[in-house]
Amino acid sequence: MRILILGASGFVGSALHAHFGADHDVVGTSRGGHGLAPVDLADTGAVRALLGQGFDVVIHTAGVVDLGAAQRDPTAAYAANVAPMVPLLDAIDEAAAKLVYLSTDNVFDGTAEHYDESATRAPINVYGETKVAAEDLALERERHLVVRLPLVYGRSPLSNKFLARFAASEIEARTDIVCNPLYLPSLAPALEQLTDKSGVVHIAGAETLSRYELMTRVRDHLGAPARVVATDRFSAVQDCPRPLRLVMRSYRHDVVGPDVASALADLR
Repeated sequence: MRILILGASGFVGSALHAHFGADHDVVGTSRGGHGLAPVDLADTGAVRALLGQGFDVVIHTAGVVDLGAAQRDPTAAYAANVAPMVPLLDAIDEAAAKLVYLSTDNVFDGTAEHYDESATRAPINVYGETKVAAEDLALERERHLVVRLPLVYGRSPLSNKFLARFAASEIEARTDIVCNPLYLPSLAPALEQLTDKSGVVHIAGAETLSRYELMTRVRDHLGAPARVVATDRFSAVQDCPRPLRLVMRSYRHDVVGPDVASALADLR
């Protein structure tokens, strides 16, 4: 396939670019650097010209992904995450390509035991609101695919921000935020199995645990010097409202990421 990856210099995007580049004709975009196409999604003309080169699949990983940043500046978050969607979708449709839009578990409020693809969305932070708006635009066009992801962890080729934090002396981690985190290298193989679908799918890891448990286990595996400090909603700095329980399930497929022990055995 010929694949376009939007945001290919980011944490998730660069991992997908490296994986799919081994077997497919892949073009990645970035705002500059890393040998990627320097395309800003706000530049409608540049996006249309790029899509005119012909692609089978467009994987959208770009935008504001920092929850605190989105909460501090909702205008910028909407400008990055929502405003480019309609012209992008128009260009994708003209090119007869398929969009795979990566969304988030933060479209949910965190009050249910678990969420499958039929669950009602009720975001409680700005980031979740922007992703709901972008999802709606993508889902209006029938054949496209929205993929909701939980916290993603592991090593990334160009944006190794997850593991970089273990070089600090302390890492604060919430004991009251629970999800089923997804090991980054398992995402691309999962997408390969699900790209033919349309509508909404959830992809998540096999194990449910708190942020504190995850960070402690990764720290111990790495032998890192960082001290993991347990926090909760009463003691943590509140940069934005955060759902407490985001356990995702799927009724549409049986693709699941590895448990944490298996992921750490793979992590080097």
